[in-house]
Formats: sequence, structure tokens, C-alpha cells
Amino acid sequence: MSTETEQSLPAAGEAERRAPAPRNGVIEMEESLAGMRARLGAVLDGPPLTQDTLVEIMSIYNNVAYVFLYLEAVDDHDNLARLRPWRTEFYENAGLDEAILTRLLALDCPDPEVEAARLEYVDQLRKSRVHDPEGPRRLDALLTEAKALTDLVQQDQRNLLERLGVPVGSARPQVVFYKLLGGTSNAATRAKLARAWRGARARHVDELAGVVDRMIAERRAQVAAAGLPGVLARTMERCKADEDTVETVIRTFLSGALAATGKLEQEIREVTGAVEGQPLDHFEYAVQQVSKDARIPSFDLEECLEYIFRVSRCVFGLTFTRTDSTGPGLTATDLITVDVAADGVPVGSIKFDLWDLARKSVRANHTRGIRNRTDWSGIRQLPVAYVSCRFRTDDRGSGRITFQNVHSLFHEFGHAVNHLLVRKRTSYQSGLEYLPPERLECLSMWFEKWVHHPSFAASVTLPEAGAAELDRCRLLAAAEYRRTYVERAVTAWLDLDVHRSTEGGLRDSYRRLDEEFGVSRYVPFDDIVEYFTWPMYMAHPGANFSYLWGSADSCEKFLAFQDLTLDEIANRPELRALFGPCFDFDEPSDPPAAGSVFTFFGAAGLEANA
Repeated sequence: MSTETEQSLPAAGEAERRAPAPRNGVIEMEESLAGMRARLGAVLDGPPLTQDTLVEIMSIYNNVAYVFLYLEAVDDHDNLARLRPWRTEFYENAGLDEAILTRLLALDCPDPEVEAARLEYVDQLRKSRVHDPEGPRRLDALLTEAKALTDLVQQDQRNLLERLGVPVGSARPQVVFYKLLGGTSNAATRAKLARAWRGARARHVDELAGVVDRMIAERRAQVAAAGLPGVLARTMERCKADEDTVETVIRTFLSGALAATGKLEQEIREVTGAVEGQPLDHFEYAVQQVSKDARIPSFDLEECLEYIFRVSRCVFGLTFTRTDSTGPGLTATDLITVDVAADGVPVGSIKFDLWDLARKSVRANHTRGIRNRTDWSGIRQLPVAYVSCRFRTDDRGSGRITFQNVHSLFHEFGHAVNHLLVRKRTSYQSGLEYLPPERLECLSMWFEKWVHHPSFAASVTLPEAGAAELDRCRLLAAAEYRRTYVERAVTAWLDLDVHRSTEGGLRDSYRRLDEEFGVSRYVPFDDIVEYFTWPMYMAHPGANFSYLWGSADSCEKFLAFQDLTLDEIANRPELRALFGPCFDFDEPSDPPAAGSVFTFFGAAGLEANA
């Protein structure tokens, strides 16, 4: 291990005493991290760097980045805590960073692309120098404080539900509350319940907003200490879109969202006849009225995988070969592994970790793979991507999943394909910067649209009347997305605005936006504060607009495929050119047409299906 190491690592026995026994995969990860750190130390303690050893260092960091991003994606808090000393060793070790920087400055790479990577790596390490060593620790402490407050909010919500005689168990209170609203036939009672719910959530909102504002102020102080222009400016250094373009996309989306939400409100009134409270207070009941007599379909996992593999083959020329030992007939402990080739050339592998594994059910996750294909001392390193979605076993069989599960599976599969097909393989220390932030969600959101393509129904086995049930699932999924239009736009705007400002807090940005657009009628301030404690908001402050960008871009692209059969798509390889920005960092980020979202999701209304 390099002599520059500043952090001490616990012995394996000490780590085991502090954390629950890990799964075999985490033990392998720990052994891999130890091996990579030993190799990194040997490289830095050895002769001067060469082009090959530079690529090796970057490959090590990409592998390290994958380990922690994967554990974060599957909400594995216990094993994240177990491996936290290794994260500190690689990413919070000023001595190690300086050792790498010193050796990079003494290197000149003959290959122009690797030399460009070296220069960017130097720039990144210089910018990551900690001018205030306590700053990151203060930010972590504030995040811990904010999480404690969000826990209190959830407890207040549980207490409210228990007072109403509604058992919560281990479920999320919000899920239980929405189910309660959906089953309450009296409109006045629904409005009263909604007011009580908002009251329970508001009890800690001022305190939580204060902590979020202190986090924002801490970020501002850190970039100022580093001599950088601002938090947003730092985030957008990796963007191909400029701030004015991003602002235009958000404003255009917000204007369309307000109009589309007005239409949704009218549909809710027509379905429920409700006039009390806010129309969106009655959304769950409206959905229940549309779906109350419908049987909820489930789908065979193997058929869904074969379908999305076929889509990938027709669009991108990909082929998939199963390499796991279990084969069809999955059990709750399976990890499905496939090797992937593009037009016959191996491009990497995907590991599907899909089942509950006797753990709590969590939301679908955005998992990241090893992003960059690099030459490591003459050995080609192929990327590995994980797809992790926690599915509960269906009563009708362990291999059957819900429509929402299919949607999540296709979304995560899109991230995996993105990792495997990125063209420019420049490696960075964090392993994240393989695409500009605004384009990180484009391909994943495009893949999820395939649950709406006519070929999906023809590719899975549906029971009698299954086509009508599938159409209803599509309608309700679109309605759920329509309900979040304004909330998505508001959070994207606040994230952008508060991080480009040098003073003021989240409520100040919200007040300015409300004065201009009247957003408080649809999204109260209390609803959005907690989002600013989520990992996606912490990773790239100011860049949450990527979800609006990806949604619009994916809808716009999918329209080119909506009316084509898979055979027709396979015979039109020129369609691949649409995806250049998904795979090549250097391609421009042309702003998507925000209206495509409202066209795609607003085609059918609730009232026509009640």
C-alpha cells in the first residue's frame, strides 16, 4: 500500500463486528477493493507512470466507482457502512490524490486521446483539492441531520394513519395513505384527509428547509474557497448545453405542465364529481374508479427479457448470451448474467439482480455499470453493468412481475445498454462523467417507453381480455406521470435557480417562481423540500433538469418507432443515428421538444375510460 495513504482501514474482523454478515457478493467486492488498492499503491510506488499504467489507474477508479454506486442503487445501507472505509481511502485521501497528480504532471502520453484524458484528469484532481478539509464533513453532518428530520416526518405520518385505524406495518406511509384515499368514496372526507396529511408533513418543514439551506450555503462556500465561479457553474462544466438553453427547456416544460395539469384536473372532476379541496386530492379515487373492475395482469419475466433483448437487437444490433448457470425457471436467489455483443463484437456483460431476496421492497433503482472500456496493459477491459430492481414474487408464480416492474426493468436495462455502448472511453476518477449530465437519462427513459409499443402485447402471453388490461395499465401509468408534471418542473427549476444564486435559500427561489407561474396551487413548498436530500440532488447540484431533458428527448425519439414493427426497425439501421448523443460525449446536446412529453402521455384521458 502506498506510503501516501492517510486513512487507516479496519481489519476484516473489525468490519464484521460493526456490520451484519454480508452477502457473498459484498465479500467479493471487499476483496476486490483491497486488491485494487494494493495494485494502485504498487503502481504509484513503482517507476514513473506510462500511458499503460495511467489507463490502469483510471480503470481501477472506474471499478471502485461501480462498487459504491451499485450498493447505493440497491439501498444496501448496511454494506455501504461496512465498505465506507474503502470509499474514504479512495476518494477522501488527499495524500493519494496528490501522489496521482504529481505523477500525472510528469507524464506525456503519445496517444492523443489518452493525452486528452490525462489533461482532464489533472484538471479534475486540481479542482477536487480540498481548500477547506472540514467542508465535506460538515455537508455529511447536515445530510445526516436532514435525514433525521425526514424520519420524523414519516413517523408523524405513521402516527396519523394509526390514529385513523389504518395499519402501516413496514410499508411506506405515503403508499398506505394513497391507498386510503383511493378507497374513500366521500369527497369531503378525502379533502379532509388530504389536509390532515399535509399538516403532518408540514410540522418539520421549516426546520428541514433550514438544514437544506445550510447545505446550499456550504456548497457555495466550498466552491468559493476553491476559486470557482459558483455551484451551478461547476456542475455545468460537464454539460454540453448552456444555462440559457436549460432554463428555456425548464420554462417551456413548466408552461406545458400547467396546462396539461389543468386538463387532468378536469378529468378528475368528471370521473369523481368532486368539488371540495384541490382536484388532485381526488386523483387516487379517480384512478380507483377507472380500474376498480379490472384484473391486474402480470407478465412472465423471461418473456419480458426476451422482448427487450429483441428490441435491442433490432435497433442496435445487440445479441445476448446467457452465462448464468440456472437457466430458465428462476428462483429467488438467481442472478441472471448475459454477455452482450454488438454486430458480433463483444461489448460487455449485464447482471440482472431482480428479486426480493427476503429483504424490504424498495423503489426501482438507477444503477451504474463500469462505464469505460479501456486497454489495461494490453488487456481489453469490457464494462459490466448491473440491473437491480426489487420485485415482489407474484402470487401466480415466482417468474411473473407487474406492469410497473416491467417498466422499471426496461428503464434500468436502458442504463445498462448505455454503459456498454458509450463510444468515447475516457476514464475519470469518479467514473460518472461518461456523458454530459443532461443526457444521462435519455436512453433509459427511451427504453421504458417500449411497454407502450404495440409489439409488447404481441410478445408476451396475456390471459383472456389481457389486451384490454394492458391498455388500462398503460393509461394509468400515463396518468401517474401526468400528475407529476408540475412537481418535476418545479423541483428542476428550484435546483437550478438556488445553485446559480450566491445568496438566498430554497424558499426564496420557490417564492420567485410562484409569483411568476402560480405553482403553489399544484405543488406546495412543503411537498418538495425533502427531495433536496435525495442522492440524485446531492450528486450534481443544479442538474436535476436532466430528468425533464431525458423525458422530452425519449418521447421525441420514440415517436420515430411507435408505428413501426420490429422487423421494419431491423431493416432501418439508419435509425441508430438518432442515438449518437447517448453514446458520444462530444456530440452536441440539442434541446428536446418539451411538448413531445404531453403528446405522448396525454393522448387518452381518464374520463373516457371511467
